[in-house]
Amino acid sequence: MPAYHSTLMDPDTKLIGNMALLPIRSQFKGPAPRETKDTDIIDEAIYYFKANVFFKNYEIKNEADRTLIYITLYITECLKKLQKCNSKGQGEKEMYTLGITNFPIPGEPGFPLNALYARPSSKQEEGKGKVTMRTASLNWWI
Repeated sequence: MPAYHSTLMDPDTKLIGNMALLPIRSQFKGPAPRETKDTDIIDEAIYYFKANVFFKNYEIKNEADRTLIYITLYITECLKKLQKCNSKGQGEKEMYTLGITNFPIPGEPGFPLNALYARPSSKQEEGKGKVTMRTASLNWWI
């Protein structure tokens, strides 16, 4: 069974470092464009999570795959936090807290795959990446 790759990469997609800034369906305003299709990158990451998480080696075919990997790492972190929760309310609090905390982005200390990702080229680009991921994570849990 092959690994699944993102199908959402377009030639005119903006980049942050070497990650694609893909549209997301969100009720929050952020730097990422709003998604109008049925599936966005978050849906794709959730759908492919179970299959892709078992691969030791994953061939990165484009920048959207790096975004898919990043979201897969975030989902893994969410599941680690939820595993320790005893109730739905406690789980919701943990997810909200994770959504507003500083989850490392490529180039920052603590990011586990810095060798595969380019650091954002400017502080503005770095901030845009953080806001996009925070918007995506809050939208996902609300």
